[in-house]
Amino acid sequence: MSTVPLQYESFEAFSPFSDLGPYRATDYWELPEGEPCELMQGRFVMSPSPTSRHQTILGMLTEIFMGVSRASGGVALCAPMDVIFSDDTILQPDLLYISKERREIVKDRIEGPPDLVIEILSPGTERRDRLAKLDLYARYGVSEYWIVDPAAQLFEFLLNEEGRFVVLSQASDEFQSPRLPEVKIQLTSFWKEVAERLA
Repeated sequence: MSTVPLQYESFEAFSPFSDLGPYRATDYWELPEGEPCELMQGRFVMSPSPTSRHQTILGMLTEIFMGVSRASGGVALCAPMDVIFSDDTILQPDLLYISKERREIVKDRIEGPPDLVIEILSPGTERRDRLAKLDLYARYGVSEYWIVDPAAQLFEFLLNEEGRFVVLSQASDEFQSPRLPEVKIQLTSFWKEVAERLA
């Protein structure tokens, strides 16, 4: 374990990407199992417990992606699941998907960038998901990133183009991933079911 005193930070407590914090993967593995914490550029960042709306959306997306995985031979996993990007960055996306062709990165943890990551916004994590995680996912080669906004009932679909995410325009009610032919979602029916489950 590092001799640096253990310290957790909220995302707002530091300026992302300006420098590296003192912690590394070896420090992260010493944390208690199930700790709601990520290692972001050498800093431990805590997350509060998610809301029932967040968990309902996560459960529904997990159902969809488990179906995709069964049909395609890919792998879908929901949080908490460590994704090792580097010695100073280990993140836990709300949901991740790895295509059949890239299953070799699935070990006890995920060792490398998933093909798709999904983050569901919460008041305490929105800035982190839209700024720091967006930058890190792009930098480390995540091909596709979905940001789900429960309050606005919107999905933002982003595609990695040479290390930067570009927003994909949505022309219809069905979104079809441009790089993962097995991945698609019907948006109106999805949000309708969210409302019904939470009624």
